[in-house]
Amino acid sequence: MTRKTTKILLAGEGGQGIQVLSKILSQALLNTGYEVSYIPQFGPEQRGTPSVAFVQFGKEKITYPKFSKADFLIILRQRALKMVVPYITAETLVIFDSSTIPRSLISQRNSQVFGLPATKLAEENFTSKVLNIIVLGALSGKFFNLAKKNVWAEVEKQLSKKLTKSPDLRKLNEQALETGYDFVLEQKKYSHPTYDTSSSAIVSKGSNKIAILIPKLCKGCGICILKCPVAALKFGKTLGVYGTPTPEIDLKKCIACGNCSRFCPDCAIKVVKK
Repeated sequence: MTRKTTKILLAGEGGQGIQVLSKILSQALLNTGYEVSYIPQFGPEQRGTPSVAFVQFGKEKITYPKFSKADFLIILRQRALKMVVPYITAETLVIFDSSTIPRSLISQRNSQVFGLPATKLAEENFTSKVLNIIVLGALSGKFFNLAKKNVWAEVEKQLSKKLTKSPDLRKLNEQALETGYDFVLEQKKYSHPTYDTSSSAIVSKGSNKIAILIPKLCKGCGICILKCPVAALKFGKTLGVYGTPTPEIDLKKCIACGNCSRFCPDCAIKVVKK
């Protein structure tokens, strides 16, 4: 790095592990011998609202921990874009989740724009819970020259309670980090944002019933699935507001009892008879 201090802005939504990613990255940089500053910033609620982290590192003492312009921007969800626009300059290097954000929404004046379809990689190969570890691997290996074994040691330290309880989760996180390190970032040709939360209601018809699901309201809590007396609901492939799967309805099994609508805390689902 030729800069005295490198300024990194990480942004997404609460529930994506933005702050965990930032903590691990900051500590790994600190362990390498850099001076490091990490400042988290949340919305009014942690889950589902924009979550932003300001990270700086360099060889000199950091006297102003929060900055106004970013050298690196890592952006994982559309809803956080408004918060980070003021920090972007023509020189900002942008890494965005190309499976949730259209390239057209990223500033066209930036010459260095890299796509990382982190949500797609997590959903199709692992679980949404390791999305942030995939991003960590890509950043650590491709931009900050951090040794994989050192970063993994910090992952184990930060997530020790979870990883100790679940050997399978430990393996998933290790594989996710490896995936991030190995992935060839996209330039010029980017993934399609097929994993973005749909802004339209999904309407299904059949068996004299109409089912309505609103993904942008659904948290993927699964309460409707638990409360269905005939097991007509299961998680599908459509993603909700947190990037988690939403339920899909088997209208042949459904008896239109109203439980899903009654127990849904967010008014995201409803079934009515024709």
